[in-house]
Amino acid sequence: MAFPENTEDGGSSPYADDGSATHHMASELLQYREPEPVTLNGKDYFYDEERRERVQGYVDDVRRRAGGGYLFVEHRVDLSDFLGEGQGGTADAVIAIPDKRMAIIEDLKDGSGEKVFASYVGANGRQEPNPQLALYGLGALQELELFGEIDSVALVIYQPKLSHIDEFTVSVADLRAFGKKASAAVELAGAAMVAGGHLTPGTKQCRWCRAKHRCPALTRLVADEVRLDFDDAVPVIPVADFKELAKHYSSIPLIKQWCDAITAEMTKQVAEGAEIIGPDGKPFKFVEGKAGDRKWTDEKAAEAALVGLLGPRAYTEPKMLTAPAAGKLIKGPAWKDVFEPLIKRAPGRPMLAFGSDPRPPVAAAATANEFDDELNS
Repeated sequence: MAFPENTEDGGSSPYADDGSATHHMASELLQYREPEPVTLNGKDYFYDEERRERVQGYVDDVRRRAGGGYLFVEHRVDLSDFLGEGQGGTADAVIAIPDKRMAIIEDLKDGSGEKVFASYVGANGRQEPNPQLALYGLGALQELELFGEIDSVALVIYQPKLSHIDEFTVSVADLRAFGKKASAAVELAGAAMVAGGHLTPGTKQCRWCRAKHRCPALTRLVADEVRLDFDDAVPVIPVADFKELAKHYSSIPLIKQWCDAITAEMTKQVAEGAEIIGPDGKPFKFVEGKAGDRKWTDEKAAEAALVGLLGPRAYTEPKMLTAPAAGKLIKGPAWKDVFEPLIKRAPGRPMLAFGSDPRPPVAAAATANEFDDELNS
């Protein structure tokens, strides 16, 4: 929920689609309907024995907690009062139990990476609610209070793949205090930052995120890790501190994710016509990159010519010489007249470059995935 990109259609992954299928099947069971296979992005997901086991555990837990109360499945909550107009989310299970003057927000986490908790220790040393579930609780509170007064809200994380269930109960007063802080923070950091709560970048949690290029927490982490402000500072490598060196080394995969995300977003924006001014004061552009490797257009003809000229040297076990290797052995008219006509070389892919680059611009006719990036080449 932290960033809209992660809930919008498109750019999904098999892991995300599998999780979506699990959530759909769980909601069907909670509504006493037999789950049907789900097709997402051309792939079918079935209610097989393995999925049945983890989904049924979640369904049983929700039904147990909902006994004597009111259950809402896949319930849309309006968060406009806290995160701004148009903001909202969908809670997996929302329960009102008037007799106990309480509500329950239960969230099914189908991932197997790291455990997710219903609360965390804040900077003040106090236990704070999981921001996502707290926001769901705030969004649902007004509706749930129609069934009677509510004094507390239980936040529950159910993570079957890790056999993990975590629960934290927060008073309505504390929940509303959290809502006020969230509203104030939106003015400073934006809704995405608040919805993500204490964003904690990491290789696993950031892997499938489609908003890495604009995540403030990840940007701060990268800046802190390489000790620079991206203008004129020089990275500091702690060669004398092996513990610190090991820490930085373990951060490389995450920093690479960030670099790749920034590269992809820059490429996309420039390809779509955005004018982005570089440090040279000129807009970025695409130029033709390095041409591809030389290859034989007709391997049989090349083989015959090589054998005729070089004999056994035409081969490097177990294959025939490549065009570049042959070029090192054959010189003069024979190479130009006989072999060069048998060689093809793919043109260079469009490359993102500074506007001051002397190479002429080329049309951005390819997709973002087909571009090279000069700064990282």
